[in-house]
Amino acid sequence: MAIEITESEKRVVWTIAAVLGAVVLFSSILHHAFPWVLDVPSNEGINFTSYPAMFLLDLIPISMAALCFYHAYRTTGLYKAMMFLGGSFFFTGLAENVWVLMGRYQLFSWFSHNLDGVTGTYYFTRAFFWWGEMPMVICLGWYFIAYACVHIVGVLIPRSSLMLRAALGGFLAMSFDLWMDPVQVSPMWQSWKWISNETIKVFSIPLSNFMGWFLLIFLFAIAFDKLPRILEKWGTGKGTVMFFLTLLLYKVGMLVVLMAYGAVAMKYVSPPINLTIWGI
Repeated sequence: MAIEITESEKRVVWTIAAVLGAVVLFSSILHHAFPWVLDVPSNEGINFTSYPAMFLLDLIPISMAALCFYHAYRTTGLYKAMMFLGGSFFFTGLAENVWVLMGRYQLFSWFSHNLDGVTGTYYFTRAFFWWGEMPMVICLGWYFIAYACVHIVGVLIPRSSLMLRAALGGFLAMSFDLWMDPVQVSPMWQSWKWISNETIKVFSIPLSNFMGWFLLIFLFAIAFDKLPRILEKWGTGKGTVMFFLTLLLYKVGMLVVLMAYGAVAMKYVSPPINLTIWGI
């Protein structure tokens, strides 16, 4: 049976749902109707970019995320299920938008490069629903991968330390991403385009991408595990705010680490390295 929810938890759930819906609606309209505001690159020549095609493609990860959310609702309750979902959107959405927009406006000078008239790090080419300048389904994809990996590790080694469980969850998610991303950026799909001239690549994809996947799941798993103690100390309302502030703090730390790596790699790694298998 589903866990009972208090009135204060119910208010948080509805608030998060309203914020998610409002941001997706605003971002989607901004991206499609006013692309010049954020200098959205053209997706001319990219497959599956008609509105019906993008809508149908979005339904696949939406359905997978819905299954994970239902599982979370049945096992942890509506409040914690929504906190995982909302936290995922906040954490990964902030991360991706920072990299996309700072790269687009040349705030990462060591990543600056020009591809098809676009300067920056990378950009996404298609989606019907958007979350800032990243497809909503990227947030959902991160959500159901993170949820599945964290849950599986928790089932397999429930008595191990938090750090070990978080690290294994991060490695499991990163291993999935190792074979998923090369498919997504293949000429057939081109779900996003890399513009970065980062010097260390794996399967022609910047190493920082896989580092980011590990760190995102690792740090989020730690923060989410601490949620009950945060709520016990601060209560539902303030505890929810403290949880999101914790995610923000972790995000800043992660950004510093990746920027430091980028600066060192671009300065000292020459010639560029691309680790591949069978030319992938």
